[in-house]
Amino acid sequence: SHIGRERKEDVTYDFHFDRVFPPSSSQESVFEEIALLVQSALDGYHVCIFAYGQTGSGKTYTMEGPEDAAPETAGVIPRAVRRIFETSREMEAKGWQYQFTANFLEIYNESLRDLLVLRPEQNGDLEIRRVSQFTEELHVPNLSCVSVSSEEEVQRLLLTAKAHRSVARTNLNERSSRSHSLFQLRVEGRNAKRGLHTSSVLSLVDLAGSERLDRSLSTGERLKETQAINTSLSTLGLVINALSNKVAATAPRAPWRGGGGSAPRLMFVNISPLEENFGESLNSLRFARKVNECVIGQASSNRK
Repeated sequence: SHIGRERKEDVTYDFHFDRVFPPSSSQESVFEEIALLVQSALDGYHVCIFAYGQTGSGKTYTMEGPEDAAPETAGVIPRAVRRIFETSREMEAKGWQYQFTANFLEIYNESLRDLLVLRPEQNGDLEIRRVSQFTEELHVPNLSCVSVSSEEEVQRLLLTAKAHRSVARTNLNERSSRSHSLFQLRVEGRNAKRGLHTSSVLSLVDLAGSERLDRSLSTGERLKETQAINTSLSTLGLVINALSNKVAATAPRAPWRGGGGSAPRLMFVNISPLEENFGESLNSLRFARKVNECVIGQASSNRK
């Protein structure tokens, strides 16, 4: 484990994480650390990767890359898409054939928005529902699900989604994401010779950043957005607290629907280097420590 330390007024806080990336880390080095996890989606594992941290700490840069990103500055999402298609082509030599379906949504002011509709005003009322009364599996009816067969097709969808995502200037961030975004790539694999079938979902999440109202100075619509963001992040915190309780017999039921299962999960916690953000950074690190304590069971493959 690696140890990160923050010092203020002669108080030291110790945190232990699986990997710590210094500010000089390249996007490539960050992705290569998680590349095998991404590739496991082709083996039938549901995979969830998300970025958490205060506004302006670099979550969208980590997950997507900067505006008009060059190949070397591309983030986790475009690199994951590239790796999935590269590896799927290599798997063809072993008799595997894959089909892919992509969707991209955002949660804005507690409402769901489809980021792949051609015109945002076409967005209807989207809701999260159970697939059936006999399962805890959830889905979003009427969400655009696009069949894709190449990295280039997915990249075009990502550009469409980026153009539709809710962003705005705030006192803390020139281009602040005002919503949580979720990109999903559904993977169906078949090996006719061996009689095998895999089914999985790769979920890549860019959470909106937490904000202190006394620092963001949000008013009007920005205030409403900030309150919705902070409320949803607080709910996520309740889920993490429940999952981090290792004494199963006394742990209360986690406050989420369908949040269990067999998916490997990974969280990036993004930290601002500015001393003025010390308080928010400390809160983010404490949240990340809770995530490291979560008990979610052993991952299993959906291979038949």
